[in-house]
Amino acid sequence: MPNLRQYWLVTLIVGALGGSLANWAGWPLPWVIGALVAVMLTRCAGSLVPEIPHGRQVGQLIVAVAIGCHFTLPVMQQVASHLGLILFAVLLTLVLAVCSVLILHRWGVPFGTGLFALMPANSSEMVHLGRQRQADTRFIAAAHSIRLLLILLTVPAVATFGMPQVVAHAPLPVIWPWLIFILAMAWLAALGFKHCKLPNPWTFGPFLICAVGVGCNNLSMSMPGWLSGCGQLLIGCALGVAFDRSFLRRAPALLSKVLVLLTGSVITTAMAAWALGAGLGMPWLSLALGMMPGSAPEMSLTAEALGLAVTLVTAMQVIRMLVIQAACLPLFRLLDRTAQVQAPASANSA
Repeated sequence: MPNLRQYWLVTLIVGALGGSLANWAGWPLPWVIGALVAVMLTRCAGSLVPEIPHGRQVGQLIVAVAIGCHFTLPVMQQVASHLGLILFAVLLTLVLAVCSVLILHRWGVPFGTGLFALMPANSSEMVHLGRQRQADTRFIAAAHSIRLLLILLTVPAVATFGMPQVVAHAPLPVIWPWLIFILAMAWLAALGFKHCKLPNPWTFGPFLICAVGVGCNNLSMSMPGWLSGCGQLLIGCALGVAFDRSFLRRAPALLSKVLVLLTGSVITTAMAAWALGAGLGMPWLSLALGMMPGSAPEMSLTAEALGLAVTLVTAMQVIRMLVIQAACLPLFRLLDRTAQVQAPASANSA
């Protein structure tokens, strides 16, 4: 069998064609969603186009720097003033995830598998933790793929087409010396985060470097649209290669249960964001994008396209990821111990 990895350029071409078509059609996040759908359909049709070497990492780094350019000093001060709201929203998201895990466990899925499958955190980290605890890693990986696919195909579209058209602001200038320097430092930060085994190193490391660099130097700058689009294209291609025919045939009954729970979680999150926004007099859609159990880059890019509070959405997504990542193992130990105690009690009463 030939080595398919050498044909990664085909993947890039397929993704670029899909992104171009989505951009022509006016679809939200065209270079992410168009590339994702094109590569996914190509693989499900039987053509196993391979993963682009280091494509996801490069794409995450570029998009993280593009988002970090929004974090000027005044904006960071505004985010700090809403820290209590951000933490409350993150805890609410965590509670919704735990409820979904408990329901999935009641439906017959082993507790550890259900927990690591439905926690809205980094998928590779959840697979790693599940493997250490003898959980079904194939199911965990599939559940996270469904989560990202569901949110990327629905949330940006509903947010975009359900919102009135916003007036596009003139883009900030591109300060090339600063941008090149920040990109280089972002790459070093990502390597450092990876060496220290921190979560999402290619997103959090570059984002932190860019936010600190822009905020501390009071810069007003942006990334050129073509470079940000290249990063989004690479991310879309990387997400698309997670799907193929075998994925669609993998435990359809279990995956359908995950899809039902995730859909309910997305709807409940939107309703909670609307209630919070109405009570606090804040734009509920910004809160909804910040609370969605999706991926920080894509939700932040959606907020940017709609003219919403990009920094608030990004801060909520980043803090959500960190809190859930930190709480995952303590929750597993606590809830697994509780389930083990309840099981013998139920057997004795029977």
